[in-house]
Parts: sequence; C-alpha cells; structure tokens
Amino acid sequence: MMRRRRLSTTSNSSKQRLGSTSKLRPKAHHTPHHTHRFTTLISDEEPDATYLWGYLLFLSTMIGFTASMYALVASNYMPMTGNKILDWIKQDSHYCMLVPVTIPVTVLAVLFNWLGMKLFRHN
Repeated sequence: MMRRRRLSTTSNSSKQRLGSTSKLRPKAHHTPHHTHRFTTLISDEEPDATYLWGYLLFLSTMIGFTASMYALVASNYMPMTGNKILDWIKQDSHYCMLVPVTIPVTVLAVLFNWLGMKLFRHN
C-alpha cells in the first residue's frame, strides 16, 4: 500500500460553480506555497532506517567527545605511557585545540548557509 501526501487545490470549474454570490470559500492551505511541488510516494514495505542513523550519530558524537576530553583534559594528568600516539597527544599543545575550535566555526557556517537558503527561497 502506498501513502501519498496529497495537497488538494480548488479547480477552476469548482470556482465557477461557487459563483460570485456564494459565501463559500475554498479551504486555506496551512502549508507554504513552495512545498506544494514536493508530493512524494512512500511505500509501507520500505524499511525505515531512521533509528540506525540516530544510533550512528549518537555513537560518533560520543567517540568524538571522549577523544576530545582525553586530548584536552585527561592527557595532561596521565603519565607517559610508551604508546607513540598517546604520548604525542600528551606533549601536543596546538593540535589538541584544533578540533574543539573548529566545531563552533562549523556550526556558524551551517547556520549562515541555512539562513542564506531561507532568504533566497522566500524573496
């Protein structure tokens, strides 16, 4: 079975039948005009993988948070381990700040990109 989001509009023939003396008005759409062209068909048999993307996003966020906290805080209090990578992170003073400083800049770039798209679409 297919689900369809149908956006109905009043046709010209039904507008003519209403006449000028009729008090009836067509129903107002509560959706913006630019979304009317995006009618999609979604199959009920198609598996929904949205929750998998949510788990992937959560897992990658937790890994990034843990790695950043180790590089910024925990590595300063750990003794030398003998592992080349962990010892390099402990002795580093520049690259451990690169990722945390990049995150706010990326968020602002995405925000301004979204704002520019909204201003372009609604003007």
